[in-house]
Amino acid sequence: MIVSIKYYSILVLVFPSVISYLPSALSQQTPQYTQFMLNNYGINPAACGAFNNKLDALIGVRRQWVGFENMPVTSFINVTTYFGRRGGGLSSGWHGVGVVWQGDRMGTNIKVDDFYGSYTFLMRLMRKGFVSFGMAVGARRYGFRINNPMDPILTSRNVWLYPDFIPGIKFFNSIWTFDLSVKQLYKFNVKQGNDMVGSPTKLSPHIYFSASRKWWPKSHLLVMQSLQMKYNFASLPSFDYSMIAYLNKYFAVGGLYRHFDSFAAIVQYRFEKLVIGVSYEYSIAPYRIGFANTQEFMLGLSPSPFSGSEGASHYKTAECPTFNY
Repeated sequence: MIVSIKYYSILVLVFPSVISYLPSALSQQTPQYTQFMLNNYGINPAACGAFNNKLDALIGVRRQWVGFENMPVTSFINVTTYFGRRGGGLSSGWHGVGVVWQGDRMGTNIKVDDFYGSYTFLMRLMRKGFVSFGMAVGARRYGFRINNPMDPILTSRNVWLYPDFIPGIKFFNSIWTFDLSVKQLYKFNVKQGNDMVGSPTKLSPHIYFSASRKWWPKSHLLVMQSLQMKYNFASLPSFDYSMIAYLNKYFAVGGLYRHFDSFAAIVQYRFEKLVIGVSYEYSIAPYRIGFANTQEFMLGLSPSPFSGSEGASHYKTAECPTFNY
């Protein structure tokens, strides 16, 4: 009995990635990624069409707090493309379309599936700058079931299906990138335990803002830095800082610091347009004693930051929209 109480207490109070799907929680947090610079489209639909590839595809798996029973596992698949003339004059634009599936699992207790389709309009804002506006529209299916005969909330099986909208805007040039998007915009109203207990709860919107910069210390060395802020109107904002160095187009190493939460190491390898990314995250939060490790793997078709990038000063390679994560 003591073990059971301890397990459910940890489930509700500790897991920030799972809390996003517990309707009784005062604040929710949508899934987060260590390699968020690689999975830019998964955060902001306005990133669709900003890449140099005609077809971009990325799959990923994130295993959070490895070692804990029924640990959270997040998976996703993104596919995007664009049509129209890229990088034309100030009066011209091009279009991006994409689809994404994202699933969260915590054993057989929590199952979440998100399905979205997106449209993006991109245009030149100035001689060397661009802006894009995107909107993802889809549905989310959330199921929550934990059998506990002593608790009417946990005894019943709760399943919700509701619409969701993710607007986003992106500014980018050869050096700087600014992203702004809002997830969980639709404030879905839910009740626990088949309306037997509790009061209606609305899922909170989440604002994502990031600023990224890249610079070229050498012609064969590209460094990308990014600061991301997440805010959900119910708690203090959280910050992630990431830096990745690309060596000779094929190999990259970097790290991430999530404020008051964790450190992470990132390794990526590229073969032409194929990219493989692996990260290992170690928590510095109090719950690290029980489950400190998080692993993340991403694989997909994505252009190298060395190709199609204006570079900087005498490292210039092309006059077209920059590659952005």
